[in-house]
Amino acid sequence: MNKTLIIFFAIFCFLSVGTSSAIADEGHKPYVGSKALERMKQLAGNWEGEGDFGKGIEKVKANYRLTSANSTIIETFHMGMPHEMVSVYHDDKNKKLTMTHYCAVANQPKLVLTGLDNNKITMDLSSGSDIDVAHEMHIHSFTVEFEGPDKMIQHWTSYAEGKKAQVVKVAFTRQ
Repeated sequence: MNKTLIIFFAIFCFLSVGTSSAIADEGHKPYVGSKALERMKQLAGNWEGEGDFGKGIEKVKANYRLTSANSTIIETFHMGMPHEMVSVYHDDKNKKLTMTHYCAVANQPKLVLTGLDNNKITMDLSSGSDIDVAHEMHIHSFTVEFEGPDKMIQHWTSYAEGKKAQVVKVAFTRQ
């Protein structure tokens, strides 16, 4: 009798979890965003690249993951390294691509879309960003050039003491 009760309870719990998950997903259609966000979504997956970050050519790994009903992209850059960084891309309330970059220098510049064509997205520091541009080192602009479904080039421009300090170019290939 006890075995039968335990088996029945286990089956009931299993079915309840499956049913509640299905109910939780009802009505949540994948988000269709701005043209820029939809283009960025195509990066989902793992990437490897090379770039000169000031000490010669280094290899870098990145991952792009969709979350929040496909309304947000999480980029993890320098995966597995002590200076790993995360950027979160999403549309703002006006469906304009926005990115917050959680930087290894311990600040969070916010960038907004400033240019879009068939193979290039450009973003610059938002006027609403909580960055002291004159004194704080920060990422000031970002460009991604799509060179087909499995290749891209990124340009990360940093500023220090109110002026352009460095432009890092990273050429990536999808893994």
